[in-house]
Amino acid sequence: MPDFFNVIINKVDESLNPQETRNWGLYIQVSETSFSFVVLDFKKNKFVALHHSRKNEFHPRVKQAGKPSFEDFLKSVITHIPWLKNPFKTIKIAYEGKKSTLMPAPLYDVNEQAEYLRFNFPMGPDEKVFADHLTHLDNFNVFPIPENTLKTIQTHFQGIRIFHHTSVVIYSIWMNYKNRINANRAFIHVREKQFDLMIFDGRLISYFNSFSWVSPDDVAYYLVFVLEQLGYNPENIPVVLMGSVERSSNLHELLFRYVRQVEFGKRNETYKYSYLFSQISPHGYYSLLNFATCGL
Repeated sequence: MPDFFNVIINKVDESLNPQETRNWGLYIQVSETSFSFVVLDFKKNKFVALHHSRKNEFHPRVKQAGKPSFEDFLKSVITHIPWLKNPFKTIKIAYEGKKSTLMPAPLYDVNEQAEYLRFNFPMGPDEKVFADHLTHLDNFNVFPIPENTLKTIQTHFQGIRIFHHTSVVIYSIWMNYKNRINANRAFIHVREKQFDLMIFDGRLISYFNSFSWVSPDDVAYYLVFVLEQLGYNPENIPVVLMGSVERSSNLHELLFRYVRQVEFGKRNETYKYSYLFSQISPHGYYSLLNFATCGL
């Protein structure tokens, strides 16, 4: 097992040939503690690989028993999968950070990006601020990335643009549901220790926030609290679950007690999928599997 990470999932179709990466799209989601990617074969319009690794928080060979750095972690993953350094037709990266805020386009000023974030979050001196333009929703998603993290990513992947993972989630929900949202609907994108809550009023997003969670009770509490504060009856508004949550989970069962109308996100039918993906829930890895069509 590689030194600085544990493999959570690794699905690689036997048709994958590392010599053909110029015909592929590489879509990556990375945080300070995790690295995942999918590979899209453009010729076949088919996803042929999915990988997810998590950083080992402690390693016996790290001096002073400290945590491995993000640089150690990312370098270790890429050393283990050397063809990630090959040239791809497209490489897009979504940074999974805790800080982001939506700004309506008419109010957005590029010179005030950092101030938008400081209004909601403490900001460090080593963070660089970016903004994704969610064109069809007429919003900008403003977010920071630590400069050392940004430098490490750009060292291993050249000529790329980095987006925020919530931009991918929000945009892909709009793309996939724009013709099916006739009334208010809530979407919960579950991640490790965090979840993103979005409410769409027809085709427009009316609420977005991210929360930390430890137990399913936390998710249920924040969801019900937000819905009630916004004047919605939790029993009447449909809720769509996606990401790291299963039908048999305590979280799904608990939410069903409060909101009644619970469904799971569906796989994007624009693409084909390797048979190996049948072992993955259709709503799993939602942001990665929708990155290619989200318009960013």
